[in-house]
Amino acid sequence: MAARLPFARLSFAGLIALPLLLAGCRGADEDTPPLRVDAVGDRAARLLIADAVNAGLTARDSAGLVVPGLAQSWRVSDDGLSIVFRLRPANFVGGAEVKAADVVASLNRARRGGAGAMARDLLAGVTDVNAPLDSVVELRLSTPQPELLELLATPPLAVRSRRGRETAGAFLAVPRQAGSQATALKANPRYFGAEQMQLAAADIAPHPADAAIQRFNRGETDLVVGGGLDGLGAARVTAKRETLRLEQPRAALLLLLNQKQAPLKDARVRRALQIAIDRRSLGEAFFGTRDATEVRGLTPANIAGYAPPEPAWVQQPFVGRQEEARRLLAEAGYDPATNRLKLAVSIGQSDGEARIVELAARDLADVGVDLTLVRRDAEGQRRAIAAGDFQLALQQRTTPVDSPLPFLWPFLCNRNSHGVCLPEADQLYADSWKAPTRADRLRALAAAERLWAADVAAIGLVQPLGWALVSPRVAGFTANSGGSHSLRHLSIDPSRRFLP
Repeated sequence: MAARLPFARLSFAGLIALPLLLAGCRGADEDTPPLRVDAVGDRAARLLIADAVNAGLTARDSAGLVVPGLAQSWRVSDDGLSIVFRLRPANFVGGAEVKAADVVASLNRARRGGAGAMARDLLAGVTDVNAPLDSVVELRLSTPQPELLELLATPPLAVRSRRGRETAGAFLAVPRQAGSQATALKANPRYFGAEQMQLAAADIAPHPADAAIQRFNRGETDLVVGGGLDGLGAARVTAKRETLRLEQPRAALLLLLNQKQAPLKDARVRRALQIAIDRRSLGEAFFGTRDATEVRGLTPANIAGYAPPEPAWVQQPFVGRQEEARRLLAEAGYDPATNRLKLAVSIGQSDGEARIVELAARDLADVGVDLTLVRRDAEGQRRAIAAGDFQLALQQRTTPVDSPLPFLWPFLCNRNSHGVCLPEADQLYADSWKAPTRADRLRALAAAERLWAADVAAIGLVQPLGWALVSPRVAGFTANSGGSHSLRHLSIDPSRRFLP
């Protein structure tokens, strides 16, 4: 997917400045062929590699659930304001022992923004990180935040050595061969869970969706991961039915509106755009299934314990909403026959993004709004959104943790350049970090979302589906809402031949 990352420009360069595999440190099963993985796009490849070579205090199992990582256990205080982790015996790739001081340094770096703005904001409720013993780490919190355990399993919060910046992950990277797109990984013999791993090696290569599907169908790769807006139709039609896996990540496709630019300064215009789109039909038309849930507000519906506020317009029939949209546009000075509203939508290079906007444009055309596409590469789209250089912009927001924060924090007054600023919503967001319970915190965030949605800070469209292609030779792959597919849980049976 070409839209912004869930952690909004995380510093993955540091995470995948991978340690080189030293001669003589090859895996035990040298005769086993590597797992061949095609990632849909560079971003998906970077995420998979970062997960493979890093380790955090916690980890995820094959279903995406939190399990012990470098911490063999943890204890949460009765009030939820303290989490004490006990480290297991573990070593970095260079051999040094993982100490509590390494954990403290890594987490404090992330709290200062060294792992990206989103990681920093998700850690805003952490008031102190300390190491009372070499094998014990304590996190003190301003509010109960159980989803923090899930966050600690993500690559941006990986534990690194204080001096050498070494990692302690399940895999090591082999120097890339000249002219090869693939990153070769070998099992790390010093990894604390090495005895439970069945996969000795993997080759990860980024490919466009269509190319990855063709390679899979020819039997040239064992696994395609990271599928999003592009390629699902082709995968459905050409791949064997039993190899296609679908999942619904905690994600939302949004249309951002630049409130600094006319005519979007006018709240009537923003509301007309918001209510004139039939989200249910859009999701079904694009994904070919009703499982693509509509996004009525600003957040998806599958965040545990969080109920996105229901906008009042949901109760109106679609025909009535379109009639109201025409009335609002007429009040703002636009007429479907003589003075149609023309807006430009900034998107990435993805054909899927173009298709989504085209479907929404059909509904908007019926009320007198014409959209044109402005295509940018992924970096250009990121910069345009950061600078507020757009009228409308399509963006996908995703979270690997059960929290609405990644969807809401970009609407804070000091977090965007496109004119969204509601001090009352900002205050509710700030107050959420002092809430006595998680339920109270989520209620404060829902109240903030209601305000931003009513102001039409963005237009929610649909919760996208993710997809993967999995050869019968591969075991251990489980679809999950966190989109977590760690290589350490996978295995391959070379005796089972995959016949395209």
